[in-house]
Amino acid sequence: MTGDLPLFGQAIRRTFTANGRARRSELIVYVVVSQLLCAVLAVLAGFTLEGEPLAWLRFAMFSLAVAPLFALTARRLHDFRQSGKWTVLLWLVAARSIGLDLAARLGGWETRALIEAPLSYVDWLLFLPFVWLYVVLVIVPGNKGPNRFGPDQHDEPENRTAGPGSPEPAA
Repeated sequence: MTGDLPLFGQAIRRTFTANGRARRSELIVYVVVSQLLCAVLAVLAGFTLEGEPLAWLRFAMFSLAVAPLFALTARRLHDFRQSGKWTVLLWLVAARSIGLDLAARLGGWETRALIEAPLSYVDWLLFLPFVWLYVVLVIVPGNKGPNRFGPDQHDEPENRTAGPGSPEPAA
């Protein structure tokens, strides 16, 4: 996995760029490493903070960890020749989760429960397509060869063939 760690940095650097394509390993590495970092930082913060400051810090960390997923998901969809518009599922799930956590932070658990109660009847309508999308993005390999979104990420730079509009390989 240490050979894949640069993919984590690449996902962070490309947080606001949905252009191009992303490999499965980039998505997997980002999710695993970001969640491990959040968990470790939350445990370490638990030694120095408690109560509301700790809750707000955890809320901020996990909310920030979601930010690169929007562009990363769009790039992963591009690997399937699909539009990044499917990331609307991620937007909805993230907005729901962050909104409920924010309601708990600002109004307490009673406020969150009041909001969450009616949502529980329709959550499965959002949850099932979301899970299906991410299972596909993580398990199914992308399309081989270049597509309208960019070159195949599995081709090494020296193995890429020059296409129309691409620079000639160095001699």
